[in-house]
Amino acid sequence: MLAKLTGLLVLLAISTVSIGQTYPAKALRFIVPDGPGSVSDLRARQLGAKLSEAFPQGVVIDNRPGGSFIVGAQEAAKAAPDGYTIFLGSIVTHSLNPLLFKSLPYRPNEDFAPVTMLSAGVLVLVVNPSVPATDLKGLLDLAKSKPNTLGYGSVGLGGPTHLVMEQIKHVTGAQFLMVPYKSSGTYIQDLMGGHMPVALNYWSVLGPHVKSAKMRALAVAAPRRLEVAPDVPTFGELGVNGIEGYGWQGIFVPAGTPRALINRLQSEIARAIHSPEIRNNLIETGAEVGGNSPEEFAAMIRADQDKWRRLAAQANIAAQ
Repeated sequence: MLAKLTGLLVLLAISTVSIGQTYPAKALRFIVPDGPGSVSDLRARQLGAKLSEAFPQGVVIDNRPGGSFIVGAQEAAKAAPDGYTIFLGSIVTHSLNPLLFKSLPYRPNEDFAPVTMLSAGVLVLVVNPSVPATDLKGLLDLAKSKPNTLGYGSVGLGGPTHLVMEQIKHVTGAQFLMVPYKSSGTYIQDLMGGHMPVALNYWSVLGPHVKSAKMRALAVAAPRRLEVAPDVPTFGELGVNGIEGYGWQGIFVPAGTPRALINRLQSEIARAIHSPEIRNNLIETGAEVGGNSPEEFAAMIRADQDKWRRLAAQANIAAQ
């Protein structure tokens, strides 16, 4: 029995060395669960181009949009675990979809192996300049004095915007009205046009409009201020504690992918993320730069899932 076990370990070691020596023998397939021209697509293409320096066979972007990123996630989950398929997962595919859908055609924690985080964005609370509130306290006082008259846009129930606004309501007692939209771009346009007073979204989306004075930033839903927007205080600094709203994207492979290949991918992806062009681009859009280990990324995902599960319960949101 001992001899047989030793033989298996030797074969495994030889197999691992062999995989490392021959990999990669063809192009990588990078599944992106959003369409061409989207923020996810643009980031994936930038990363793929940089990775091609380490993987001469190239990186092919495979856009699979649709169904709250479910189409792309399902495609990636059933791919061969051979190191040639990588997937751009996110807070939506791994933390929020399990809260919103009773039946998913993929299992976030069982069908994927985390590789590394690409980036994390922070939600920022903004108002139209016509709103008679120059700071967070003024906005909260206004929402308390006129309950459910100050609307904010949200792409349906259960997204980061909706859940964090529900948390703000729970912590402060201020009552805002959620107005459903089909896309965040539409409610951002309405806010700039004066038809929607409040919005909560990522700095990458809102930043240019804040800089052009088309909207006013009041607070950042993070423990510290954004490097790219140092004048915008955090909720905690303004006396509203516990408000944190992150959205993240990261790289996954199908479960069962050999650890040697995961390590190789993590190393090359982390190096690409921290190249000056990608790192600077992420920071300029207010994003936190990733590149952590598979174990650190997995722990982050578990904590993220627990947080959103609590917020969904607090907002009485159940899977449909």
